[in-house]
Parts: sequence; structure tokens; C-alpha cells
Amino acid sequence: MGTSGALLIIGLVAAGIGAVLLFIGRRIQAKTNLLAKVPTVTASEVASLIPGEMIEVKGVIRCDTPLTAELAQRACVYYSSRVVREYEHRRRNARGETVTSRRSETVAQNEQSTPFYVEDSSGRVLVHPDGAEVDAQKLVDRFERNTAALGPTISFGGITLNLGGGDGTIGYRYEENVLPVDIPVYVLGVVQEGGTIGRPPPELKGRRFIISYRSEEALRESWGKRARWLGFSAVALFALAVILFVAAVVTLVA
Repeated sequence: MGTSGALLIIGLVAAGIGAVLLFIGRRIQAKTNLLAKVPTVTASEVASLIPGEMIEVKGVIRCDTPLTAELAQRACVYYSSRVVREYEHRRRNARGETVTSRRSETVAQNEQSTPFYVEDSSGRVLVHPDGAEVDAQKLVDRFERNTAALGPTISFGGITLNLGGGDGTIGYRYEENVLPVDIPVYVLGVVQEGGTIGRPPPELKGRRFIISYRSEEALRESWGKRARWLGFSAVALFALAVILFVAAVVTLVA
């Protein structure tokens, strides 16, 4: 392959990555705009609204029978736990030399949720979190080096797992995102039959179901910055692709 061909391929790759970033950025921006458009209602008003209507409520998480986060051991209404094994991978290159690289693999994960109430000064409304996009607090993020030949054991979902050790295991990273009880919460969802809040039916396109420990304002600021960054990156990659295409043509005719 000549220089012009290599430049053309690199340009196509840059343009392709730029298109993906632009697509993701537009989706995030659309989600950000949705937060600004959806009306905020009080908990007591939800029961009087028409099922299928998209709304947002703000209040405090309440739950009579909460879950217990497996790693953080906190009372909560949602948690997502993951254990990642980090290890050294050895291989021989074309010259017969041993090359070592650091890799990782998820060896255990679990996600659980339970219905909860959003409580404000007007009362409380029941939320069914199944199918929601949950923005939870990261309460656990630690790395533990492996010191045992068999590796540590951990209980996930009521099952005790041996995470394994063996040659090359460096250690394990434990991560857990949690929505604890009695903290402020923002919920954007669809009114359900019975005056509760849940996910939109599949036929209602463009509607979302979001639960976050952050405020609406914090979400809009965070997502807006991310959308802009993705947009700028996409433009830069498109510009690079154009430069590479021109360089490929010049090289070809030179």
C-alpha cells in the first residue's frame, strides 16, 4: 500500500470516529434539552395526571423495605456492583521476546433495584425503577492486591463466588454505584396507571426514564459540557479527515 492509500484509510477512520462522536453528542444534547422541556410537578399532583404524560419530580428517597448494597452495606433502593480482575498477560512477539501487558476482566457483577417513594412537602409518589437510566453515587471504588493463590471469595446475589487467582493476577478492583435512602433525588419519567411513575411504553418514542442523585441543574450542566466536547472533537476529526484526503490526492498526483 502506497502513502496515498495509507492517508486515505486514516482519513476514513478519522471521519468514521467523528461521525460516531457527533451521533453520541446529539443524543446527549437531545436528552439535555428534554430535561428543560418536561414540566416539574409535586408528588401529590401525579395521581391527577393522565397516564403516559412525561413529568419530573424532585424530593427525597423514602423506602420502607430497602435493599442493602453488597459492597457498601448501605440501605438503598438501587445498586450496581462489579468486581474486575486485573492481571498480567504474557505473549511472545515476532522476535521471540516475551511481552507483558496489563489487562482486566469483569469476574462478577450484580444490579438490583426496588420500588421507592419520592417525598416532597406535598406528599409522596411511588416510583418503579425497572428500565430506568440510573445515575447513582459511586460509594465503592477500591483496588486490592491479590495475596492468595486461590483468590478472594465474595457473595454476589446470594451466591458465594471464588474470584480465582493464579499466575498473573495483580489484584481486584471493587466498584459499586448506589442510590441510598433518605437522599435528594430527581426523577424524570412517565405517569403510570394508578398514579405512579415508571418507564414509557415502547411505542412512545423520544421519552426517557431517568433517576439521578444529582439535581436537574447539575445534570444539564454535566451533559451539556459532554455534548459540546463531543461536538468539538467530531469537528476536529472531520477537519483532520479533509486534510488527509487532500494530502492523499496530492501524493497520488505528484
